[in-house]
Amino acid sequence: MRGGINLVSQLSLEERERGVIAASTGNHGQSVAYAARLFGVKAIIVVPENANPGKVAAMQGMGAEVIFHGANYDQSKLHCEMLAQEHGYRYIHSGNEPLLIAGVATEALEMLEEEPELEVIVVPIGGGTGAAGVSIVAQAVNPHIQVIGVQSEASRAAYESWRQKRIVEAPNRTFAEGLATGVAFELPQKIMQAMVWMIERAHTLAEGAGAASLAAAYRMRDRLKGKKVGLICSGGNTSLDHLKRVLAL
Repeated sequence: MRGGINLVSQLSLEERERGVIAASTGNHGQSVAYAARLFGVKAIIVVPENANPGKVAAMQGMGAEVIFHGANYDQSKLHCEMLAQEHGYRYIHSGNEPLLIAGVATEALEMLEEEPELEVIVVPIGGGTGAAGVSIVAQAVNPHIQVIGVQSEASRAAYESWRQKRIVEAPNRTFAEGLATGVAFELPQKIMQAMVWMIERAHTLAEGAGAASLAAAYRMRDRLKGKKVGLICSGGNTSLDHLKRVLAL
């Protein structure tokens, strides 16, 4: 909720009266929906047709209007942008919003307040707000902290954009919908295993994207051995279907 609250709290009166709209697979949408309810702003969230039912119910429960459109996030985003232009809503992009990133960045501040000696922070990447926020905080507080961003090999647009130093598109087929970004590891199976580990060992319910940081840390366990490592669990909104699938492994 951090990003949405920080952004919506600073909208102008005119922007609040227009209402806000966002495209999301669920987590960004919940953040915007919650913040909109908190500040009395109309919210519309555009989600893929196969969106996580639990996330959809949460957004609707917060008073947002949910519109289903497209087979994936990228198609939902295009429809969202069209609606924003057509109706004059204040479009809240899931990544290109400095106030959103600033709000999300507070998670890293809290981690470093709890454990100032962290040497590595591992963070999932969907749109990239979390990784951007963590990187900004790490650079400001302790430039020696290594930030590791995790993206699914099945949806690797952010990774390829970072590697090629330009915005690229890539196939978008990941199991973990919070990482499902087609525009800018054997991770799908590792993520599902990590979800089980989170339940068994940390007694924490994590969705696929939320467990990605643990999956990546396990994959890099030799490289990280002996270091103090922080993991960002970016969401616990898994569906019953996904939970059944991972518990059946």
